Amino acid sequence: MFADDYPRFIELSESTPEWQDHRPNRRSASEQRSRMNERYEALFASNRDILEGARVLDLASHDGRYSFAALKTGAAHVTGVEVRQSLIDRAQEAFAFYGQDPATYRFVCGDMFEVLAREKFDVDVVLCFGFLYHTYRHTELMYRLHNLAPRHLIVDTMVTRETRRTLKVIRERDVEDIRSAAQDAWAVRQVLVLRPSVPALRMLLRSYGFEIESMYDWKGRLNGRPPVPGVDGYAKGTRVSLRCRSREPAITPGWERVATLPTAVGPRPHKGGRKPSPTPPPAQSAGEWRERVNKMLAKATGYELRRASTKR
Repeated sequence: MFADDYPRFIELSESTPEWQDHRPNRRSASEQRSRMNERYEALFASNRDILEGARVLDLASHDGRYSFAALKTGAAHVTGVEVRQSLIDRAQEAFAFYGQDPATYRFVCGDMFEVLAREKFDVDVVLCFGFLYHTYRHTELMYRLHNLAPRHLIVDTMVTRETRRTLKVIRERDVEDIRSAAQDAWAVRQVLVLRPSVPALRMLLRSYGFEIESMYDWKGRLNGRPPVPGVDGYAKGTRVSLRCRSREPAITPGWERVATLPTAVGPRPHKGGRKPSPTPPPAQSAGEWRERVNKMLAKATGYELRRASTKR
């Protein structure tokens, strides 16, 4: 198993001083080991066919454990982008510990959006793990990835369980937490992020030229087993792993079109094959409508609506 073969990443995480990592919910070594092993099978072993010989870009690469996993799955080269230098230092220490050839990897320290706008990357596969729910700049990110035109994009993200296309606004609790979004130039005292539903994520990906090839069957993997530490989000359906491909690079080799990924099933149709007609809400009088709107306006602006005089 991956974490058992390469425990140095966990050892370095455990030795991190509390002033650098003061999370009250910091994962234990056993949770990290279990999580690394399960994620390796889901995100790397199952995608070996696209990773072997590939040039990989790892966004928000953290301490490099999954950049390293890409190399051990057969990637030719990996570039990690991480905003926190302390995490890059840990990655480089672990890579050196295992004697990884320095010609096969590179880490870039900086804000991801600035790095993607500034640098040119020639890559086959992009890894986007644990980042989409730590930003509100989804369209900017997807625009940059569209221009990179990798053959494949692997996304692992927390999601809401909404069956509609929604983005939930969330305030990051602690920007000093190394697993949270870093403070940026557009934040004032707090950082707001957006968490997508799966239908919203699909729409976002398709809008920028990516088709979902498959969604990893986490429930099938975990079903019937005792609770596995560190992967409860996958078991509950609040975290998903998607394998996507870029439509434009797929045109040349003539790959077949990807079938539409099934979404969550809505309400069952009414017996007889037809859905019952929804009951319309009771109509509001003009006075009731004006009173309701005035309450909202007064709360938000201090102003209210009044009927204009027709006298001249």
